[in-house]
Amino acid sequence: MQPELMLVVLTLWLFILWFGSVALEATGMERRRARFQALSALTGTGFTTREAEDIVGHPRRRLIASWLMFLGSVGIILFLLILLVILLVGAKPVKPTSPVLIIFSAIPPIALMVLYWIGVLDKLATKIVNWLKRSAYFTSELSIREIVHQAGDYSIARLTIGRKAPEVGCKIGDVSLAKHKINILAIERGDKTLAFPEAKEIVQAGDHLLCYGKTAEISKAIQ
Repeated sequence: MQPELMLVVLTLWLFILWFGSVALEATGMERRRARFQALSALTGTGFTTREAEDIVGHPRRRLIASWLMFLGSVGIILFLLILLVILLVGAKPVKPTSPVLIIFSAIPPIALMVLYWIGVLDKLATKIVNWLKRSAYFTSELSIREIVHQAGDYSIARLTIGRKAPEVGCKIGDVSLAKHKINILAIERGDKTLAFPEAKEIVQAGDHLLCYGKTAEISKAIQ
């Protein structure tokens, strides 16, 4: 396979991986977990972890992971087919590949890696995630549960407030969670985290509420 074609395939693969992780994050998954699960799905190396179970039990995450698995499989098949054709037919470039073409082909993947290293992709991912959370597809639900930690009958859960959730526009002290004796430890809002929010704090669409309470009561609250 010609070097420039391999670089193009690498660039496309990195972009699919990044966008897949952004889509998973938009469903309420923490960024590092989203990237790990996107890489797992794209490479076809599944893991029987709690995060994987969260994907299987979540319709939108399951759909995103399915597409990543499909695209990953297609990419591997195309790579093997091209390699097989080259080996069998003995195809070679009519003329040597231009060094200039190889350099230009190497710019996109290198640029992606540099942008990731200096944090530009993280900032861009945050903006895209916030935009996706305001869309009907990702945040039409009342709330999405993600258990962060569980000990006995109690759990720390991360609840995502959708744009149609009844909690939107309400004060923290007035939301239904208080009726179930669930404590709100923090509010994640974009790049900001409000620790131990006051009762007068207004809940906004796209907020992540870090809550503590009985697992059964959390389940009742989001239903």
